Amino acid sequence: MSKNTSPVNGGAMPSATLTIRNLLDDETGEVKVWVLKGLARREAMRTWGETTPRTLRAALRQVADMIPEMQCAWRQRHGLPVATTLVTPFGTARDGVRRSAF
Repeated sequence: MSKNTSPVNGGAMPSATLTIRNLLDDETGEVKVWVLKGLARREAMRTWGETTPRTLRAALRQVADMIPEMQCAWRQRHGLPVATTLVTPFGTARDGVRRSAF
């Protein structure tokens, strides 16, 4: 009897497959959705001890926060242009005007 670890038949998924490093496809730079879902499920179980829809959404947000940075790094590694925007915390300095509006 062989041990099948394919997620299709409900078996355990190999831990080496579900890693942050495996989140992007090396050739296309696209997000592997099945890895993202697996990481979110694992994070929900680790953090909250359950996989309710609320905990899965929170874990998905937590894992997906790093995707834009990973895609930017992938584009830089492959010599593709990366658009960056500089955002300053305050506008232009003027005399007699407070920097914060709060």
